[in-house]
Order: sequence, then C-alpha cells, then structure tokens
Amino acid sequence: MGLRKYRGFTALELLVTMAIIAILLAMGVPAIKNYSWNLRMKSAMDLLQTDLKLARGIAISHNIQTIICPSTNRGDCSGQSTWQDGWIVFTDLNADRQKQEGEPLLKQADAVTMLNISSAASRSNLRFYPNGSAPGSNTTILFCDKRGAALAGTITLSNSGRIRFQTNGSEPSENCP
Repeated sequence: MGLRKYRGFTALELLVTMAIIAILLAMGVPAIKNYSWNLRMKSAMDLLQTDLKLARGIAISHNIQTIICPSTNRGDCSGQSTWQDGWIVFTDLNADRQKQEGEPLLKQADAVTMLNISSAASRSNLRFYPNGSAPGSNTTILFCDKRGAALAGTITLSNSGRIRFQTNGSEPSENCP
C-alpha cells in the first residue's frame, strides 16, 4: 500500500492565520471608526451648507428676505444657538426674523445625532437679504463630536453672504473641548 496524502491544516497553521487576522483587525477597526465619525460630520456640514445656499438662493431669486434658524419643533425658531436639534428655512415676509402663519416654510432639517452644532448666541437666526448679503457680524457655526476641537469643522458666513466650509479643526471652546 502506498502513502496516503491528508489534506487539511495543522494547528500551527491555523494559529498563525488567526494571529495575522487579529493584527489586521486591530489596525483596521480604529481607522473604520474614525472614517465613520468623519463621514457623519461631513454629512451634517454638507446638509447645513446646502440649506444656507438654498436660503441665499431663494432670497436672491425671489427678491425677498429669507431666514435659516435652529428649531426644536420643526416649525418655529428656537432662539437658541444650538443647531443639532434641527433647523428651518423660511421666507420672512414681515421682516421680524420669526416664522409666522402664512410665511412659506421652505425646508425642515431633522436632528443630527452624536454632534454638537453651535453658533454665536447673537447670530442664531441667519438672514439673507435679496441682494444675497447676510447682515450682522460674520458668524461661524461649529461642528464638534466626541473627538474634540482638533477634528472639528466649521461653516463661516460672511456679511456679503459668502459661505465657507472648513474641516481642519478649531480652537477649543466650551462647545468643543
């Protein structure tokens, strides 16, 4: 009788393979988590930037003052400077910076989870004039997650109505330690 050839893996081969898989997973999981956090922040920033551009575009094209503001109930401005609970975009027919009956609601944004989004308390309601400008002081909206200020993002709105987007961190603050 001849020699038989057995097919299979030895215990040593299986242990080496499992060790290599464990090392690769240990290196890959933190990168995937970081990618997930970056994607969440970028999505929220894109959404707010798109809505700011919508508000400015409506103000220019319809020759009417338009407001974007934080909202907790998806119908009225909250008067707060925190945006993570959602926001609304509406045309302000009577120029009082508050949503009234009869003023068209253009957009409602849902709450954003796992992020702190805040602006200066003095600029919670952002207004666009028919010429595209955003009167008042320049304002920055800060996007921060549990990773802190080093990985925070900002959207800056200038008086001229220019919207700028940055994702390279910010100075630590009370909203983003």
